[in-house]
Amino acid sequence: MADSEAIVDGIDIEGIAEAAEDDGGGRRSKRALALLLLLLLLLCAVTTTVDVWINRGPDEARFITRNIECLQCHSELIPEMSKASVHNPFMLETCTTCHTPHGKEVERTVNAGPYQTWQRAKAVVEWVPLKWIMKVYDGIAGVTGSSQGGELISQDVVREKGQTSNLVAPEEDLCWICHGSMGAKLALQHQHAPFEKGFCTNCHNPHASDHRVLLQQDERDLCITCHPIGPELAREQVHPPVEGRFCTTCHDPHASDWKGILVDNQRDLCFMCHPSVAPLSLKAVQHNPFLYDNCTGCHEPHGSNYRPLLIKDQPPLCYDCHPGIADDFLRASHHPVGTIDLNCSDCHDPHGADYPALLTAKDNAMCYQCHAEPIQASYDSSAHTDTLCIGCHTPHGSDYGPILRDSNPDLCLGCHSAYEGGNKHPVRPVYYDVYADTGLTCSSTCHNPHGTAYNYMLQRFSFPFDGQCLQCHPDVGVTF
Repeated sequence: MADSEAIVDGIDIEGIAEAAEDDGGGRRSKRALALLLLLLLLLCAVTTTVDVWINRGPDEARFITRNIECLQCHSELIPEMSKASVHNPFMLETCTTCHTPHGKEVERTVNAGPYQTWQRAKAVVEWVPLKWIMKVYDGIAGVTGSSQGGELISQDVVREKGQTSNLVAPEEDLCWICHGSMGAKLALQHQHAPFEKGFCTNCHNPHASDHRVLLQQDERDLCITCHPIGPELAREQVHPPVEGRFCTTCHDPHASDWKGILVDNQRDLCFMCHPSVAPLSLKAVQHNPFLYDNCTGCHEPHGSNYRPLLIKDQPPLCYDCHPGIADDFLRASHHPVGTIDLNCSDCHDPHGADYPALLTAKDNAMCYQCHAEPIQASYDSSAHTDTLCIGCHTPHGSDYGPILRDSNPDLCLGCHSAYEGGNKHPVRPVYYDVYADTGLTCSSTCHNPHGTAYNYMLQRFSFPFDGQCLQCHPDVGVTF
């Protein structure tokens, strides 16, 4: 290279030597100046080498030397190497794994001015020793890998900053080059929009991050940038995963076979945190939403003003699917459902049960949960013991009190029709019961349908003694 300039990493060494020469006199002062210059350059070299080697470590030093051509302009990326999560191509390979080289190639023009000479010399002395050290270190440690940017080369042209770097492939395709295993998720039914469109960097930093899996932010903050859940967090009850903003506990950030990109079907997903509900899936009778994987048909997954995370309060929630039942509770006589004392789930299990209609107990035991005293003891020993409570009473509401299926005495005569013809005693509310001070029916004064201590379920006296009759007929001469 007798007729050409010697270039080291784009720095003209001969230009430095020529610039150091002075055609004038005063060689001693020039030597002193040159010595001072060399000392300053040596200080730069030592400072740079120690900073990178000690403060950053061998891995980061190796990264810098491999990518020196890029990092001379993009020095702001160097601290990224010290973050908790670093992208492998960024850490182990070269920038050109993802980016095309850019800038413009120009012929080197040597400027002999002192400032230009200092900058060129400083760059050479700063970085070349580090390259040599890393080359020796890698040789001793047996480290192999790309040596691009790690050797001294000679060239007649240099690359200067300019133009715009491009990705080696479109963004929506680039990540698949290394993460092809994720491609199977594209076939799943429900897709997260950024993943489906290939906008991986909406969530992930392509270089490095302080958060796991290269997330742009902590996951507790990242999801709510696109999915504001402030209103749900302000409700009376908040689902614990939502309160902690652990979205990926329930949702897959890429794609899923289940609506809402859930990580599993609703029932199995909910069972993970609610194991006490899981055995109800084995019950003989199951609530339709529970059976067909629709927990969110009744429950809010994020937050609710109605416990336990219900979409709305009971009984209106139940009426959405059972509108006919709502009419029953508008009748003259009805159970006090919808009050502080009673709600639908007090009688019906909302998930699964062993008994029809999702009842929490069987037959009369269901009613005895609230009506054990004083009814159960007398009823179980009465002639009516084999008659279910719902044989006479409706479970929701009726036009006849107390929630009877028909008026009294018509309800009684359905089973005791023979007595109406054989017994001429007047019954029906059109007759007046002077003892009870109300309309005369089977149970106004004479009989208690739930049983008594007297025969024939008489309320106060046994037959054939006259005490029962004399309550209304004190005059002996009264006949029928």
